[in-house]
Amino acid sequence: MFNKDFYPTPEHLINKMLSGVNLKMIKTILEPSAGKGNIVDSIKKKEGLFSTYYNKITFDIDCVELDKNLQHILKGKNYRVVHNDFLTYETMKEYDLIIMNPPFSNGAKHLLRALKMQKRNGGAVICLLNAETLKNQCNNDRIILSRLLTEYGAEIEYISNAFIGAEQKTPVETALIKVKLPEVKRQSFIFDTLQKEQEQKEVEYTEENNQLVENDFLAAIVKQYQMEVEAGIKLIKEFYAMKPYIMAEFKKDEETGETKQTGGCILRLNLSNNWDGQYNTLNINSFIREVRGKYWKALFNNPKFIGQLTKNLRDDYYNKVEELKDYDFSLYNIYEVKIDMNNRIVKGIEEVIVKLFEKLSYEHSYSNECSKNIQYYNGWKTNKAYIINKKVIIPLNGYWGGFRPTNYKVIEELQEIEKCFNYLDGVLTDAVDLKGALQFAEECGETKGIQLKYFTVTFYKKGTCHITFSNDDLLKKFNVFGSQKKGWLPPTYGKKQYKDMTVEEKVVVKEFDGSESEYNKVIQNQQYYLFDGNSVLMLESDLQTTE
Repeated sequence: MFNKDFYPTPEHLINKMLSGVNLKMIKTILEPSAGKGNIVDSIKKKEGLFSTYYNKITFDIDCVELDKNLQHILKGKNYRVVHNDFLTYETMKEYDLIIMNPPFSNGAKHLLRALKMQKRNGGAVICLLNAETLKNQCNNDRIILSRLLTEYGAEIEYISNAFIGAEQKTPVETALIKVKLPEVKRQSFIFDTLQKEQEQKEVEYTEENNQLVENDFLAAIVKQYQMEVEAGIKLIKEFYAMKPYIMAEFKKDEETGETKQTGGCILRLNLSNNWDGQYNTLNINSFIREVRGKYWKALFNNPKFIGQLTKNLRDDYYNKVEELKDYDFSLYNIYEVKIDMNNRIVKGIEEVIVKLFEKLSYEHSYSNECSKNIQYYNGWKTNKAYIINKKVIIPLNGYWGGFRPTNYKVIEELQEIEKCFNYLDGVLTDAVDLKGALQFAEECGETKGIQLKYFTVTFYKKGTCHITFSNDDLLKKFNVFGSQKKGWLPPTYGKKQYKDMTVEEKVVVKEFDGSESEYNKVIQNQQYYLFDGNSVLMLESDLQTTE
């Protein structure tokens, strides 16, 4: 059994080879110079270490061995010998790990072949070599090998006297090489073809119209949806076209004598969540339905599309995904949904702003300090009318074991106020990072006059927060809106000239605005002061709400 290239790998070297390898991530292994199976023996022992009560780990190991006697030993251990000469081994099977102690006399060729195999799909190579193979680059194979190992970032450890105490002794210095080749990105022939077709259509469109719309978020996501559906349909059709050629068995037709493939198909193509419950059946319509659902979900999770929705409305639309699977993911249907959103948002905006108007007024009227938030005027048909003052006081504690204006309750409350003013303001006021401003104030211990987007805030240890509005015009717009919704202003407010009003109307308007000249400002700038929810809900609005 003596073989000049046969040096069984000692256990201490095998342990070094496997050190740092996450065998939990390894399924398929090739030992291309298996000898009498020392390396495979060690790997098989580790199967039990990774097995659990519910999951028994068994490595899928193939062996290659040239020596007939060694092949006999391997087969006696029930190891799978798939070929004799690794240098002529051709397979389309993919291996997570190739681990080898090849013949020292021809190690470069063996390692080069292992690297070539793993380059196709990605995977690891662990190899023991005669150190001279790397240190003495006397031939082309060694030169190429050295370059590849550098290119792949191989780990190389030189070990002296590695085989001195081994079964077959040799004083040769050994090199332990570990290489991880990256997983190869899979190319889709179907998708690539569709993409080229789409690019060609865009070129033709550009030439005909002399322009191409860019940065269109909705058009881009619809295009992506269409590409995915087209690719999936082609895959399904290809699968059914190929199905007769990849059946489970061959059978001979008794009448014609012709051999045909029959039985079930070796491959299976099905949906992970088939809507009709037929998990093993796939058709184009059910596939399209699931892809639609995926894109509708993505749309309702995208801030660009649903940024202005309240949480309740967002949840409501997200729950409609199952129903929307029956509607194509097209620009027409997206805009139909958006129009429905706009109609519901307008009502939602008005409710939120009125709620804030009430919150800053009578909700805190029980407190003498907070009652200063408002001033009264003789409202239309009522004596309970009021206006929110430039400075208001609300119970909002910025002290939690010290000055902590960044606690979630403070941020949530101030964001809610800011959100209402965002709606009223449109995009006229420069943005201020609310959380960032409060964080800076906390770090500096600055409790007074913290400037936010629409107001400054001052915190007091007794648990109150003083809010001073920065924009008098925007505050007036807020008061006009709240008073109109409460019915405290005449229906003709802002629409009729002061001189044309009745005496009763003039009294209310003058008390509310303070003077005729102030009211004339509203008349001259109706578009600003008379809030229209629809005006802030254009389909392509850039308005960013504070969440």
